[in-house]
Amino acid sequence: MHFLRKQLIVVLVILSSCLYAQTRIKTLFYNTLNYTIDIVSQEKTPHLQIILETIQPDLFMICEIKNEPASNYLFENAILPFNANFKKAPYKVVQSPAKDLSQMVYYNSVKLTLITNQVIVTNVRDINHYTFKINTENNETTPIKIEVFVSHLKASTGFNNRMDRLEAVAHFVRELDKLPSDSNILFAGDFNFYTSNEEGFLKLIDASNSIKMIDPINRLCPPFPENDIDYFDENNFNNTYFWNNASFADVHSQSTRTSQVNGDGAGGGMDDRFDFIMMSENLKTNPKLYFVENSYKTIGNNNNCYNSSVNNTDCTGEYSQNLRDALYFFSDHLPISLDLETPENTLSIKENIIPIKFIGSNLVSDFLSLHLSEEIKSIFIYNHLGQKVFESKNNQKTDLKIATSGFSKGLYYLKTDTHKPLKFIKI
Repeated sequence: MHFLRKQLIVVLVILSSCLYAQTRIKTLFYNTLNYTIDIVSQEKTPHLQIILETIQPDLFMICEIKNEPASNYLFENAILPFNANFKKAPYKVVQSPAKDLSQMVYYNSVKLTLITNQVIVTNVRDINHYTFKINTENNETTPIKIEVFVSHLKASTGFNNRMDRLEAVAHFVRELDKLPSDSNILFAGDFNFYTSNEEGFLKLIDASNSIKMIDPINRLCPPFPENDIDYFDENNFNNTYFWNNASFADVHSQSTRTSQVNGDGAGGGMDDRFDFIMMSENLKTNPKLYFVENSYKTIGNNNNCYNSSVNNTDCTGEYSQNLRDALYFFSDHLPISLDLETPENTLSIKENIIPIKFIGSNLVSDFLSLHLSEEIKSIFIYNHLGQKVFESKNNQKTDLKIATSGFSKGLYYLKTDTHKPLKFIKI
């Protein structure tokens, strides 16, 4: 009995060590709807900060951003206030014919390092290819890499648009041929597929590709019947489509609105599965980096808003009204989330232990009182709009008092250079 008890203790210690060492990478893809630096985009940016604060991604992939100034504005006013550890990939000028929309990625530098950043030119829009290395303790000897592709395929129905989507996917598949067969692949984007029976989608999941790509949740349409009917004719579509099909209501990602907001985006309510994060099949079985089961989410979709707006007050469920309001006002698409996990620890895991504590409550009036357990180079405070309202550098005190009497009432975020944000409320 004593021997068995010792064995059980050893097993529990090993299991607890493994659990502690696990590192999770939360990925998020989002169509940011014609994001630029005009007043419309600036006014909707606080909604994006709410979304990021709620989801807490480590890898944020986007499409429909207009240019580099827009990318910089989004980074400085939504992403850094959410997590000061984030970095942005170098912006790549569009090389494909459609010059007005591009892709970008932003990432948690505590967990990820960007190695390469390339553009794949297609007949419509670029596919951006990013190679990341996870910052594991053994990354120099046994690196774990993620090959990330982000794109925005041609929109709309019709033969020519389907062929444009097929051509872009063919470019992606040719890139797979250049990579080692055991590569870890994510392919994220607004793919604009109305059905998984489209030529482009079938090309994407073709088992003969050098690296097999899959839908992580395996929610594909039934095949077209073999009855000589042209099911690409809009008058003949049926349950073989994502589009206007209530059986896919829980994964529909567009449109968040029944009508346009600020004259932009699509209406019609939730009835399309346009947005995806596809992955290489090996992420189902790879012991070094693997897909976390049940982590694939259409963020904001409570599975009860078919053909309605995502923030309809009747659409209650897992996702709060506050989050769904932010999603409604920010874009006509919903973001897609997927988690990856490695049993290895990251180099900077200790940096996540926050060395700042509130003295007393996080409800403050005239002063915010803090205790610092280590030297903090920089302290920043942002309001709920992402605007910096306080900054202190090279602070060497153990206890710190920050005057807040001049702050407006509401929610604030206290951040440092290397640690997660703390929230407090000015009353």
